[in-house]
Amino acid sequence: MKKRMFIIPLMAVLIWSCSNDSETLNEAFNTANSSAIKANSNNAFTKFKVTIHNLGGSQAYPNVLSPGIYVVQKKNTAPLFMPGYADYGEGLEAIAEDGNPGMLVSSLENDSEVRSHGAFTTPVGGGGPAPAFPGDSYEFYVTAKYGDYLNFATMFVQSNDLFIGPSAMGLALFNDKKDPISGDITMYMELWDAGTEVNEEPGVGPNQAPRQSGPDTGVDENGVVQLVDDGYSYPNLSDIVQITITPMY
Repeated sequence: MKKRMFIIPLMAVLIWSCSNDSETLNEAFNTANSSAIKANSNNAFTKFKVTIHNLGGSQAYPNVLSPGIYVVQKKNTAPLFMPGYADYGEGLEAIAEDGNPGMLVSSLENDSEVRSHGAFTTPVGGGGPAPAFPGDSYEFYVTAKYGDYLNFATMFVQSNDLFIGPSAMGLALFNDKKDPISGDITMYMELWDAGTEVNEEPGVGPNQAPRQSGPDTGVDENGVVQLVDDGYSYPNLSDIVQITITPMY
């Protein structure tokens, strides 16, 4: 009898021990699984489609946008420009003055601040590289993960050296909950002055792309990149362009 009484408590201890070991293993598995999911979530890539649509506007001259560059850049970096400083000399000037992204695309090939980049050159439905006139759109696709930022630059063609794009640090492609952004992002765009050529009245200047005798003409400014502030009147960006982003799940 005593022997049986001894065995029963011992069995109870073993069952309790096995149960606790199982619970511990389950907790460990769940914790590891949760960590793996979180890690995968942080490193998961999402594909986005970005559309730049020329709305035209109501100004006296037709709004025209140029082929440009797009960049997926790392957090707290500014591979395209830095406000208050001179153009890096890597090709932004060629976009801002002549709508030519080729040099900047080449310059960013080995930039450690850039995850990926490329050029948008052909309007949707077009047969080859061309400006985007009212009603036209450029589209491009990027792949990014949480912590990545979008940047791009397209020339405001009726100018000497102005371009449209986000801030130098770019636009976060994911929110604080790590969800990809979606919808109209025009509100985050600015009209930037590259500071490389003296500005003339928009839409009429003889050294602006539609009227100049050739690329890279006009008076050198030797200024800095900044938001345009030259005393001339410019349309609101929301009246001339709409920029949207769509996650491609």
